[in-house]
Amino acid sequence: MDALQFYESSSDSDVDEETERRGFCVKRFKPAAEDKTESSSALPLSLPPPPPELFSSIPDAAGTKKRTRSDHGGRVRAFPHVEGNYALHVYIPVVLSASIRTKIALYLQKAVSLFPSLKSTEDDDLSANVGSNQGIKLATEFHISLGRTVPIRIHQIDTMVHLLRRKFEGQKRFLVEFGTWEVFVNDDRTRSFLSLEVVATGYAEIKKQVSLVDHVYTLHGLPTFYPNPRPHISLAWALGDVKDALATVAQELNTMACFREEKSACFFTSLATKVECRIGQKLHPIWTTKDKKSMLELSETVN
Repeated sequence: MDALQFYESSSDSDVDEETERRGFCVKRFKPAAEDKTESSSALPLSLPPPPPELFSSIPDAAGTKKRTRSDHGGRVRAFPHVEGNYALHVYIPVVLSASIRTKIALYLQKAVSLFPSLKSTEDDDLSANVGSNQGIKLATEFHISLGRTVPIRIHQIDTMVHLLRRKFEGQKRFLVEFGTWEVFVNDDRTRSFLSLEVVATGYAEIKKQVSLVDHVYTLHGLPTFYPNPRPHISLAWALGDVKDALATVAQELNTMACFREEKSACFFTSLATKVECRIGQKLHPIWTTKDKKSMLELSETVN
């Protein structure tokens, strides 16, 4: 498929659990060298190393339990752990109505029948509930990334949040249309994502917001986003670079949309009303629309 773009995958133990399970994309980033200090005196006796099973209970820098690759469905670490580093991600939350979740679940059920190893972005096996009364189990949260997920130092957090909030002052809510099933592969080619891409409405606004985030990233010496962003929400993923197989699945899902005579190329519409920044395990609100009355009136016209 021509419309493939490469993104980095979630990290392993050094990125907090929330960041990992939601399928955030991360960029490799070479950490600064750690300070090394010499011990003032040597101990007269040294203890033997702990048994291997004890390593799993040692907390990492974020205060969470060390996790193995099996805890993350085979995903691998995208950047090395450095104490004092926190994973940063800026995004637009996307809230799906009950009717849209039902609609997406029907399409994902078809996708799983074609590619059974698909997982949700919360690492649930989508095939587990196929054919049951429960149906496909979707993730609880979705997002449109506005910047790469990268590690930042603890002393950068306050200025990062402050500058992002300044940049987003005066932003207005806008509609976003999702209309095409596409496949995206991370930069390491360790994971492939089945996603719904923004087709028209909302693309220009998202691109402007990406540029705002890029500017703040640049001031902090962080890598900017892709030069030609392809805003989307990821709904399922599979291990490895399986873009060819998933491209066939995406094509089938897009054919389903045409077969069912959808009213337009728009699969569903969402209202962008806020931007959030997750740093480590803490969520920082960046922008939220204050025009609640207009937002409610507009929401009633969506879907």
